[in-house]
Amino acid sequence: MTNSTTSWTPSKEIFLKNNFQCMDKAPYGFELLVYSFTQELEQLYFPTDWDERINRYNQLTILRSFQCPYVEVATENIVSGAMQLDLPVEVIDLSDREQIMTLSPTPYGIFSVIYKGQLVTFHRLTVHSVVKKLKELR
Repeated sequence: MTNSTTSWTPSKEIFLKNNFQCMDKAPYGFELLVYSFTQELEQLYFPTDWDERINRYNQLTILRSFQCPYVEVATENIVSGAMQLDLPVEVIDLSDREQIMTLSPTPYGIFSVIYKGQLVTFHRLTVHSVVKKLKELR
């Protein structure tokens, strides 16, 4: 999985140069690249219910799974920014694959922040950036 809108995922060009094929695209710049070891390539794809997933959340909501060491800091920054704006925060800990596959509003299922049915971020932000983004969405 790649995402050209971020600097923390590998560039898709490195995969394309090594015979990976782009199988699908998802909102927010995500692309699914696959390398086949056989002539027949199974058709892999992203889900298509992204709008339904993101529209479940109106209040400031953090969805997280502790598969990355930065999730705790990322959560703390969101909570600190929300406190400055006097916004309540709901934190949902995703504990298994099924929850990630049904609740995450992006293919990067280990961290997402949603407010008023809009994605705030799927990666760590500074407290200042959190406040700025939330003010824009108010």
